[in-house]
Amino acid sequence: MTSVLDDWLQPRQGGGAGGVSDRFSRLRPPAAERRDGEESGLEDDADHPGADHPGAGLISTGPQTRFHERMTYGLRTALNAQVPGDLVAVSRMDVLLGPDRRARPDVSLVDDLAASDDGRTCYLAEDVRLVIEVVSPDSAASDRDLRPRHYAAAGIPHFWRVESTDFRPFVYSFELDADGAGYQVTGVHHTRLTVDSPFPITIDLDRLPR
Repeated sequence: MTSVLDDWLQPRQGGGAGGVSDRFSRLRPPAAERRDGEESGLEDDADHPGADHPGAGLISTGPQTRFHERMTYGLRTALNAQVPGDLVAVSRMDVLLGPDRRARPDVSLVDDLAASDDGRTCYLAEDVRLVIEVVSPDSAASDRDLRPRHYAAAGIPHFWRVESTDFRPFVYSFELDADGAGYQVTGVHHTRLTVDSPFPITIDLDRLPR
């Protein structure tokens, strides 16, 4: 049996970041997108994306909460209001983490040269300075463990994880260890997020653009 991921992850002829197919297998409706390891029970097989998963095509992504949408939009907008000219924040664009793995972070901070190509369907990990995941109930395990491990392994230098208490956000900020083996926490930010890298930025979490 053919895996959903077998069809999804294969490069088209010619290769390159822009040549990676965004098609989904016929086993799954195109509207039901799944990121790396999400809502599929794939966490146990995350290192074997070519393995068969007979039920994978029947599992649909849960609906997005307004909190999740608001955080994604607000953080992207706040970042773009303060970024230096060589960076751009984008939302829900695929990032290639390796030859057989890709993910779709809620927000990514990418090099302007890569972001300026409107025909791109994904970015290379080396194009990306920061990825942000907004934790939701159906992706919590992946957002807290699986995806950070994959992002770190791909060499993405910064990672933010957005959590909530009664739909009020707080953010864990991380950066790669000196040896690049994983992330270390650089702060837990309530109300106001202030960091020095990947560039100096201050974000009022209670007054994000809506």
